[in-house]
Amino acid sequence: MNTLPIITLDEIRACLSDDDILSAVKEALISHGRGDVNSPPPGILQLDNPAVGECHIKYGHQRGADTFVVKVASGFRDNGKLGLSPNSGMMLVLSAQTGAPVCVLDDKGWLTDIRTAAAGALAAQAGAPDKVNAVGIIGTGEQARLQAHWTCRLLGLKSIVVYGRNPEQVTKYVKDMTAQGYDVNTAPEVRDLLCQCNLVITTTPSPKALVLKDEVHPGTHIVAMGTDNPGKQEVDAALFEQAAVIMVDDLAQCVHHGDLGHAVRNGLVSQDRAISLGLVVAGEKPGRLNADDITIADLTGIAAQDIAVASLVWERKRAC
Repeated sequence: MNTLPIITLDEIRACLSDDDILSAVKEALISHGRGDVNSPPPGILQLDNPAVGECHIKYGHQRGADTFVVKVASGFRDNGKLGLSPNSGMMLVLSAQTGAPVCVLDDKGWLTDIRTAAAGALAAQAGAPDKVNAVGIIGTGEQARLQAHWTCRLLGLKSIVVYGRNPEQVTKYVKDMTAQGYDVNTAPEVRDLLCQCNLVITTTPSPKALVLKDEVHPGTHIVAMGTDNPGKQEVDAALFEQAAVIMVDDLAQCVHHGDLGHAVRNGLVSQDRAISLGLVVAGEKPGRLNADDITIADLTGIAAQDIAVASLVWERKRAC
């Protein structure tokens, strides 16, 4: 009996560069936007005990590919108290001809983290104003670090303004990002961050809106990353009424459990207002119409991204 290959995190990291990941995620967004990916609605398991635990299951098949992918990713926010990473998971690559598994990617959630950061950076680029002085980051967790790094790298920036509720975590964030060569300032409140930044990325599990309609200035582009589960909200639903462009990674997901869903359910905007981020990335739709536009990218994470990175790892390991 053949042993199912298990590809370790170290092996995964060794065979992927940042440029590989960015390119794969970009093509995944475009493929998804054009309807070339078969990806049913994701599974979302919210655990009652502990209440801070959740698990996402995403799966799909890229049209014409000889494999398909099933991804399991978990997030437990209190893991830091146990000396553990808050995120974990794995990906399973299976044959599209026989259904048999061909390998397990024991990525421990790293591929999910990194593809999410790449997608956020592409979404930031898609609607960013012509001149961005600093990237505003709301949140201080792992994704707050990754989003800042990937967006600054893609846009050629070095300045970050961060807001977080926990002063100790803010201090640690500043120390960590400064050590990476970034110029980091802090904002005492979200409204102060919005006064300083016209590109803002939200990365929190907040249950209520943090970015309020009356505090957002003309010309601001917001990338909403944290609302990926029912019960979460980072962006004021009324802000979607003001947005000249609303981009989504997946319309059904964003209506079901993204920030856009709050605006749609409250009758503030029609879901028809939203356009595919993938088509914006492909240059087929505009991400910004005028300099003073408020624009929003609502991201919930799509299977196409998991398929792209997992398939790339498998192709490279198989070729060795």
